[in-house]
Amino acid sequence: MLTIYRLSTKLKKHSYDLCSKLSKLVALRETHVNGGVMHRVTLNGHSGTSEDGVQRNKYADYVKFLELVGNLKHIKRTGWVLRNVKDCETISGHMYRMGMMSFLLDGQQGLDRIHVMELALVHDLAESIVGDITPYCGISREEKLLKEFSAMTEIAELLGPSKDKLLELFNEYEEGKTPEAKFVKDLDRLDMVMQAFEYEKRDNCPMKHQEFFDSTKGKFSHPLVINIVNEINAQRERFAEASNDGAADNSSPSREAAASGGSR
Repeated sequence: MLTIYRLSTKLKKHSYDLCSKLSKLVALRETHVNGGVMHRVTLNGHSGTSEDGVQRNKYADYVKFLELVGNLKHIKRTGWVLRNVKDCETISGHMYRMGMMSFLLDGQQGLDRIHVMELALVHDLAESIVGDITPYCGISREEKLLKEFSAMTEIAELLGPSKDKLLELFNEYEEGKTPEAKFVKDLDRLDMVMQAFEYEKRDNCPMKHQEFFDSTKGKFSHPLVINIVNEINAQRERFAEASNDGAADNSSPSREAAASGGSR
């Protein structure tokens, strides 16, 4: 029997082919001939050309696109919600810091900084419709991909000529074969462990979120990210040690108190 990890890995290898097939099935669901005008019906119910031949309002589509992006500012990341982390980050916060991480590239890594930023900004965009689906949500990897690609197709239809670019970025990230896509996957995990450490410091609960570090152990591949993660781990160890020392000092009587008690 395949383990969950091996099954996920197997599905990952086929995700790009699946996305390619879905792009034809989802983006072009029905083709109608109405009044001599051929037009495509998309997931959001709009069409490239209305029945009377009037072009769709691209600015209305742009507003809808921005509304969907805005959803990410309010949807909290599921992993933290399930663990009752107070005031936890939203999806947009996660994506924004990943985008800013592209500035860590100094030109010596052979990676396209702009392309890394684009991938980071697009990789979780589908969650504006389907939400943040995790392995704890009871949804298979394949079903998750189906939901997300359907959502991405709907979102892309709002961008007119730019729709192909959006879907290409999503497919590239999901396939995970290009150097930039692999790097962004590293950034995804890096932001998670960084966030876990920040919550431990904020809530004064050292090592509480160890599971997030365990789940990413050995999965980082880029030297830059590995070095940053090593630094986070070193700081985390020092924070835990300092917290333990402080707790020990607070639990033991001071010298002055001990001397005063002994003279009575």
